[in-house]
Amino acid sequence: MTSSQPLAAILANPNWDPDLLPPLEMDGYLTGILVTPGLEASEWVSGLWTTKPGSAADERTSHALAAVVARRRAIEADLQKGWPGFQPSFCEPGKKADHAKVRQWVKGFWQAMKLEPQYWSDLAEDERTATFIKLLVGFIESREPIEERDDADEIRDEAAALLPRAIVGMRKLALLRERNVNALRTIQSNKIGRNEVCPCGSGKKFKRCCGA
Repeated sequence: MTSSQPLAAILANPNWDPDLLPPLEMDGYLTGILVTPGLEASEWVSGLWTTKPGSAADERTSHALAAVVARRRAIEADLQKGWPGFQPSFCEPGKKADHAKVRQWVKGFWQAMKLEPQYWSDLAEDERTATFIKLLVGFIESREPIEERDDADEIRDEAAALLPRAIVGMRKLALLRERNVNALRTIQSNKIGRNEVCPCGSGKKFKRCCGA
């Protein structure tokens, strides 16, 4: 099962526990986890459920978690294809995205973002990445009615079309951040020399890369 599989097939998955997030919202949540660096499973596993989950030793809970893990791996594999290979499950080939489906997907993604608010706040303030956050805004449900522009739906169409490519970019950024953090940990433990090759994998000398 890939993330670009038709939504009907995902909904028909016999292993999908009704106490888990709805499949489309789950896809957004799992994608959000994959593009947020440094999250441990213990931080996001409780967010998979609409009710309090049972014990991990419980057979039903175990099957549900297995379905989620398989889904996460499928999304991760599609992200590795890059763009345009990666297409979120709200996408339908040759059609404009259904705004209601995008909204449900973004609902899950937004919940994942809340797990690491400082990271996403920093991205929103950086002009190089702020555009990505703006793509999501039009699909976030507002608690209070707001007056929209006449071309709001056209703007949403454009945002939905741009999201797949932007998500691939955010995944690359997350992997880079994780790699840099691991590299710095290695530096701190091994005391890398300034003229040695930087352990982040850039090929540059440490003093001209992470040690700059």
